[in-house]
Amino acid sequence: MASEVTIDEQRCFGCGYCVQFCPRGCLERKGDKISPLGYVLPELIKTEQCNACGACAWICPRWAIEVDSSFEGQGKAANRKRVAGAPGLALDPPLAGCPGCQHPTVGRMIIQVTEELGISDKVIALDGIPCSISSAFGMDFGQKLAYDESASDLATAIKRASPDSAVIAVQGYWGFSDFSFDVRSLIGALIRGEKFTVILCNTPFYGPKEGRPAPIAEPIGGRLEPVTRIKTAEGQKLIVGGFPLHNAELVATFKGVAYSARGAITSLKDYQLTKSYIRTAIRKQMDDVGLSFVEVLCPCSDPTYSAPVDCLKWIRERMVTEFPLREFKNQRKD
Repeated sequence: MASEVTIDEQRCFGCGYCVQFCPRGCLERKGDKISPLGYVLPELIKTEQCNACGACAWICPRWAIEVDSSFEGQGKAANRKRVAGAPGLALDPPLAGCPGCQHPTVGRMIIQVTEELGISDKVIALDGIPCSISSAFGMDFGQKLAYDESASDLATAIKRASPDSAVIAVQGYWGFSDFSFDVRSLIGALIRGEKFTVILCNTPFYGPKEGRPAPIAEPIGGRLEPVTRIKTAEGQKLIVGGFPLHNAELVATFKGVAYSARGAITSLKDYQLTKSYIRTAIRKQMDDVGLSFVEVLCPCSDPTYSAPVDCLKWIRERMVTEFPLREFKNQRKD
């Protein structure tokens, strides 16, 4: 078997996730190959070790990587097969976003799951993330923009009007980190026992709206303190105040909730586990069991704050200790 990894230089933003995710260390960023966009491009340096697993393509948030394998039988031409590439329902080109933003990677998981379940034609996604790109977007299926971060309110209306649809409300952490529209919208749905799926992207990127609380305490003066980061003309500024909100644990306490879990995307193992959580959540909705919720720890990763791969390391080493990865509720239909 021969493997081939193709990297689109016009799409790659140089985040380095493909290098980090490759289980065999086949990719490397040398620094001497620069894309037309000015990013350091990864290269396949160990062709003989590549087994075309596709992990590098799965984690790419820009659909920049395609993986092919070819088998050559005796006396026959090579049989070429596409192993991994852009999601089946992905828009071309993908929407713009910050280098390292994993929102589109969560979107890839949603697409993979709905394709595997055979319900892609039933999906309606609701975008409650107010930046340039969201988890479920860059995808060519039914979708609505949720005004002012109130995706759960819009999801309620659509699910009641179209109960056979798979309604997915994608929301961002910053709407949950203070008592704003997102959390009030969700709490209302939890109290009513609505039956749709919420995907929450809990991102370790601080202060996107001038000072909302960070998702985890940081060491200040030798001790752990909850903090808020804000970006000023002089640079970043830390303000003590505000504790982490444990959304998956909170959601699990409501009687109308059928499923609640938290995953991450810091490794190939995490990817597969989080994808399984999303699959279970969508199944709970389609089986009419109750509201389902999956929180995903994933970087916004604005490069002015940190390198994308460093953000993955920070999530694994620091954030997961505060936000454990597991299922918190898995209720069967009576």
